[in-house]
Amino acid sequence: MVKGGVNMIEFADDLITHVEEMDQQHMRLVELLNNTYELLKEGRKEEAMKLFKDELLAYTEYHLSEEEKFMEKIGYPELESHKKVHEIFRREIQNLAPYVEKGDPKAFREALSYAWGWLYNHIARTDKKYGIYAKEKGLI
Repeated sequence: MVKGGVNMIEFADDLITHVEEMDQQHMRLVELLNNTYELLKEGRKEEAMKLFKDELLAYTEYHLSEEEKFMEKIGYPELESHKKVHEIFRREIQNLAPYVEKGDPKAFREALSYAWGWLYNHIARTDKKYGIYAKEKGLI
């Protein structure tokens, strides 16, 4: 794990959904993004690409799947539209993946930037809604 330096994302109140399991997973995503960014800043591009490909993308897929199961379990009314948003993210990352695999630095920066922006905005705006719903229904 990489330590020190300025993080890409600080895990602050605007990223808390109040669904403990999802918040833990979101924290892990933020940690992986920050670690990838730190490796890049240190000039360790190959390690950063490996972390991005082998851990960050796999964990993101795991998280999106778990999040969809959670929303299904609580009967979240916006489940289908939320799944569509996840699918757009998956498609964008899959489109960039072959270029990242080839070691294309521009594609890697683009994929990292896209993942960072998407995850931050998605958690802060979209995911918070299922937390509010679960709380209103007395599920958390």
